Amino acid sequence: MADRPNVVLFVTDQARAKDTGYWGNSLIQTPNTDLIAAEGAGFRNCFVQNPVSTPSRVAMASGWYCHVNGHRTMHHMLRRHEPNMLRHFKEAGYYVWWGGKNDMLAMETIGDSSHERVGGVGGRETCRSEPWEPTDRLFHTFLWGEVPENDGRSVADDYVAEQAAEFIRKPKSEPFFMLVNQTFPHPPYAVSEPWFSMYDRAEVPFPIRPPEDFAGKPRILPMVHRRMRMDQITDDELREIVAVYWAMITKTDRNLGWVIEALKHSGQWDNTILVSTSDHGDFAGDYNLTEKMQNTFEDCLTNVPFAIRMPGCDPLPGPSEALVEMIDLLPTLAEACDLPLGHTQFGRSLLPVLRGETEAHKPYVFCEGGALEEEPHTHESDRPWDTIYWCRPALQATEPWVHGKAVMIRNHDWKYVRRLYDTDELYDLVNDPDEVTNLYGDPEYDHIVARMTSAMATWFIETGDQVPHRWDLRSPSEEHPHWSAGVAHHGFVKDADPSLE
Repeated sequence: MADRPNVVLFVTDQARAKDTGYWGNSLIQTPNTDLIAAEGAGFRNCFVQNPVSTPSRVAMASGWYCHVNGHRTMHHMLRRHEPNMLRHFKEAGYYVWWGGKNDMLAMETIGDSSHERVGGVGGRETCRSEPWEPTDRLFHTFLWGEVPENDGRSVADDYVAEQAAEFIRKPKSEPFFMLVNQTFPHPPYAVSEPWFSMYDRAEVPFPIRPPEDFAGKPRILPMVHRRMRMDQITDDELREIVAVYWAMITKTDRNLGWVIEALKHSGQWDNTILVSTSDHGDFAGDYNLTEKMQNTFEDCLTNVPFAIRMPGCDPLPGPSEALVEMIDLLPTLAEACDLPLGHTQFGRSLLPVLRGETEAHKPYVFCEGGALEEEPHTHESDRPWDTIYWCRPALQATEPWVHGKAVMIRNHDWKYVRRLYDTDELYDLVNDPDEVTNLYGDPEYDHIVARMTSAMATWFIETGDQVPHRWDLRSPSEEHPHWSAGVAHHGFVKDADPSLE
């Protein structure tokens, strides 16, 4: 056990891959994320399995796609009978420290999955300064701009990062697993100085323009666009969104630096797996939208930063172009830490890529979201228009068809989205990387749709369910096979049948 590496997983909320230096963005400042990529690996094509937080984090923690056990809403988290990453590490003898937001485990699961849970602001005085009245044009755009230094979300992020660094500095008698969550850069787009003025509004890239009248796009996009009053926003305000969003990212990267400094100064840098990533992305002005959508899959929502430093692996010569999914994190950490999982999961270890044995990883990546119209328990509840989150969630309650189920399949060249109640989408990512021109329905590309539909069907067959490793004995005379008895030490098996202990 003493030789097992520590693990630190630093997860921001709603950051995009294209807004990191290692990805190729020469304007944004993310020196600590870039350091991890330079000393390990930085992936340019890591994709989440759902474009909102809870189902994305559940997939990361379980190795299950959202459809495997119905984890596709904000209120269906991992329960005690289901496996999760934190619990695996705790049961393997790791000390599990968990800081910041949840959006992953049901309340009854938290105690079984961690030794120490840190949140809040440590008693510090905070404020929340909403600049707009509901009748103001910018109220639903999430653009707040400059806020005081003691803005509550910012203080909470700092406190969690400081507590993580303090924990790292303490002497240890056992390996540790840390999940360090940050709230930034989740909107509202709001940050204090000196971050607020960090980026020249004239230099930040202008957001992606949508096609005229959102032609070829699912109807939920123009409907939310109008509700947000983004049709009234100016070009300068769109650039302001990008600049403030970038500032929030850079501030969070500073907090990652505190964790890195603690690892180095405590002598644990060389024996710690360090990962920096995010749960999903953000429109941040792209397509004249802000925040995110639960059933659309633009790269700005699904392609996230993923930088990892693995002890014993030499740095890759440059950013990896391999197609990677967030569910690949669990098997990667399990293999590196000699951790038996005891359940069927669908990620693939990245160690062959990290060791330089191969440059390729997967032929396709997948993302899914949305619901059936007749599933009220999967839609967000209605909300009054004078709340900042009225636009998208309330639309699900009043027009549930716009939140219909959809699935994305993507490779380096093509992205195909299959929908139940709205238009399918097909994009030529080589010639149209901004996903503006929907080619679905053009007979010239029917062969592409057929090929990707076939691959999607194969994927659903392969991942459509998971069978627990523990057998249910059919008679008292039966004995558990080795694969059944072998998982008895896992907590989610103990909960199901204490007699196996």
